[in-house]
Amino acid sequence: MRAAAGLPPHRHPRAAGRDRPARSRERLRVRPAHGRREERLRAHARRPRPSPETVGEILADLEAQAADALDREGFAEHVYARSADLRYYGQAYEVRVPAPDGPVDEAWLAVIAERFHAEHERLYGYGYRDDPRHVVEWVNLRVSGIGPITRPKIAPRPRQEHEPSPVATRDVYYEQWGRTVIYRRADLGAGAVVRGPAVIEEYGSTLPVHPGFTVTMDDYGNLVVVSDDR
Repeated sequence: MRAAAGLPPHRHPRAAGRDRPARSRERLRVRPAHGRREERLRAHARRPRPSPETVGEILADLEAQAADALDREGFAEHVYARSADLRYYGQAYEVRVPAPDGPVDEAWLAVIAERFHAEHERLYGYGYRDDPRHVVEWVNLRVSGIGPITRPKIAPRPRQEHEPSPVATRDVYYEQWGRTVIYRRADLGAGAVVRGPAVIEEYGSTLPVHPGFTVTMDDYGNLVVVSDDR
């Protein structure tokens, strides 16, 4: 089960100047057709890094949603995998990185930012780790809820102590028509060897063993077909 939440934009009062979204300015020069130069000023608003409290609240809410879904599926044990989507300011795409467990603080946020820089460099060959002009934007937080299950143990098949016995013969076409022995797969044990021409049948499937091929059943009932010319 996966849940994701976008980070809301921060709106701080102007009185708290250090908390306001940072702004950059660039001067755009425009030359009209008649030759007179005009100037316009264009401003870009940047969203600062979210606070640890905000991130912690969002992750707690997402993990609660994942827990409810896992409970409905009957899982008593819950495992959560966090991740975050980040990007450099001005980019139209995000890079997803895994997020650590535990409480969210400034050190936790720094770990995510460093993982983003490293992953961006790995994917695209460059990054802006040491360039403060390229602000890192936090776009989404994600939580995957995982219900661990115990893998079933597959019991090995009993060994085939004697030469397998065919259950019938039938006319089968291998390059030409000929009388061919028929085996039931369910009757074969581990280590059983069937040499072509032959046919191994089971409910829902038939394995033709062409002349020049040999079939061996492994310890878990798989049929391994090998050319005699190997």
